[in-house]
Amino acid sequence: MAPEVVVLLINACGMVLAYGVIYPRLLPITLGKMMLADGVITAILVAISVAVFWDSGLRFWLFGWHVGSGLFALITLLIIEAPLFSWFSKRHNIKL
Repeated sequence: MAPEVVVLLINACGMVLAYGVIYPRLLPITLGKMMLADGVITAILVAISVAVFWDSGLRFWLFGWHVGSGLFALITLLIIEAPLFSWFSKRHNIKL
């Protein structure tokens, strides 16, 4: 399996866990609580991706650039999370 796919799967699983299990349990759901939890979840997911490819020398292809696993994980995580956050905040009436 391509390393980019592995990182995308790590990120996708993390977002399913975050938006399906963790964030709905932050009662009452507020933007502050979500931001704090998201910072922790993001750090964990990026750390996992870096740990998996640590010392492998692999470079990841992202929009025409070669980047490291951490930067690839962070950027793709933000891309995956943007529509999820929009949907979740509308569904739970979270004011921005």
